[in-house]
Amino acid sequence: MHPGVRYELQELEKLISSGDQTIRDEKQHNALKDAVGNEIERIKQTFVHEVFSFEDERHLERYIQYHQQALIRLMDKAALFIHTESPADEKRKKFYEVFNAGLEELLLFVERHFAKYFDQDAKAPEGYIDMARKDARTNIRKIQKAFGAKEADQRLVDLLLHILKKVADSKPDQGITYRKVMYAKEVQKELFRLIARESEIQDWDDELRQVMYYLNYNSVKVLTYHAHYISFLLDQSETRAEKIETLSFVLKKINQSQVKPGIRYNQNGSPLKDQLNIYITEEIDYQERLQQLSNSSPDRSPDSFLPGFKLKFDASVSQLAYLLRIFMETKFIINNNLTQVLHFLVKYVTTKRSEAISYGSFRSKFYTVESGTRESVRNMLVSMIQYIDRA
Repeated sequence: MHPGVRYELQELEKLISSGDQTIRDEKQHNALKDAVGNEIERIKQTFVHEVFSFEDERHLERYIQYHQQALIRLMDKAALFIHTESPADEKRKKFYEVFNAGLEELLLFVERHFAKYFDQDAKAPEGYIDMARKDARTNIRKIQKAFGAKEADQRLVDLLLHILKKVADSKPDQGITYRKVMYAKEVQKELFRLIARESEIQDWDDELRQVMYYLNYNSVKVLTYHAHYISFLLDQSETRAEKIETLSFVLKKINQSQVKPGIRYNQNGSPLKDQLNIYITEEIDYQERLQQLSNSSPDRSPDSFLPGFKLKFDASVSQLAYLLRIFMETKFIINNNLTQVLHFLVKYVTTKRSEAISYGSFRSKFYTVESGTRESVRNMLVSMIQYIDRA
């Protein structure tokens, strides 16, 4: 026993250890059920009474958590016999089922009425975890099927399902805590709520990210995903100013997102919004410094015959990148080093919208060509051919 803490489960343990731990008939079953029920009610009343007698809150916390741990230990003991498949142990199984129901009721009472002192990081009872495993396995299949037709980013779906899979694949000796089970249940609830709003949703990826922010999913995997996601957005931005604007918009959306109070995936980690704020703010600072350097450092290189001169194109960055690709693939431009060609162009070329072209954006658009870009470049080339024909 814990020193200095009164133990209230002695009579219940005596009942569990009494007799031959078998039930011979219905009368004996009902008598045992009544005895257990009466003892459970007595313990509940004792808990309530004892709580008001404690003056030291730390002593009260020890009292509640000590009994929580004892109840979990007794429930795990009962579960060993309940889940047996031996026909010889069938009567003993019924005996422990009576006690397990009472222990489960008492533990739920403690969890609900003494939530402030209930240890969420304690190992959950094996029966409780087993139910969570079954629910997680069933719901993983349902969620995967539901999102299969939504064209949502599979990385986002996998990140959220990873929490459910950790519970579904857990082993009895892994000590899954209440907090982990409860977090997995919250994820399932939010994903099913999202699926139920199907007709209202236009951007599934954004909604899935909102679930991460709402549930404070402060995992390293989530931060890594956002690093790649933000890099992708920056590659789509043509100018330094657009990059800063994109980052600012993402930061605004994250800061305005709701967070459910009192919940986080990793209890020892910083809140997800704080981590993302630091990451994005540093990226904005970096982009602003680059922009200042670019504005204050005109081209003075000795090989530049006209310092600051740039060739201006009446085309977008996407169109220019596709034109370059056509010229290189048809061997009209015969330079073999694409990196050098791209660096040369971003240094000495501007477009109708971009005074300074981003190398990452230009390279991305060189490889990824949208149908609209193909059509607009084709029209440019046709227009040039028509000009030649008229000459």
